[in-house]
Amino acid sequence: MKRDRYLEQWAAWLPAALAWLDQDPPNYRESEGTIPTPQRPALGIQRVDGPLRVALLSSSAAYDTATQAPYNESCVIGDSSWRAFPYDLPDDRIDFAHEHFDRAPARRDHELVLPRRALRAAGVETAAHVVTWSGYTMDWPSLLNQTIPQMVARVKADGANAALLVPV
Repeated sequence: MKRDRYLEQWAAWLPAALAWLDQDPPNYRESEGTIPTPQRPALGIQRVDGPLRVALLSSSAAYDTATQAPYNESCVIGDSSWRAFPYDLPDDRIDFAHEHFDRAPARRDHELVLPRRALRAAGVETAAHVVTWSGYTMDWPSLLNQTIPQMVARVKADGANAALLVPV
């Protein structure tokens, strides 16, 4: 098994971060300001020839209330999982489990964080699923090594060749 130096750095950082996050209120500034940053190669932008099919990705922690569990809001390092649901899912089946933003406006108007109708009204061909995750996670090793590759696979399976990322 190949040694993962970033995972080792993150594991060394975690005990101090947990102490900061255990404070009341949690000290996010100290914990986030010291999280180790992985070395990642820069990726160039690829030009798409032909018609676009756009995947909608949002860090709003949106989920289908009828078929999916909410994200774990009680975990101090966040929830690094992801969800995909049909693009045309009715709004009354969508909720948000991300406690690090005021969800009331998004619950009143999902277009604020999931601009599905706006994309369609603009004539954009969209992928079959919306892909979401919680924008608050400090479990970067899981996010980088599991969550992101799984989300990319979902987007590719939907035939998307472009993406709109809506950060929350």
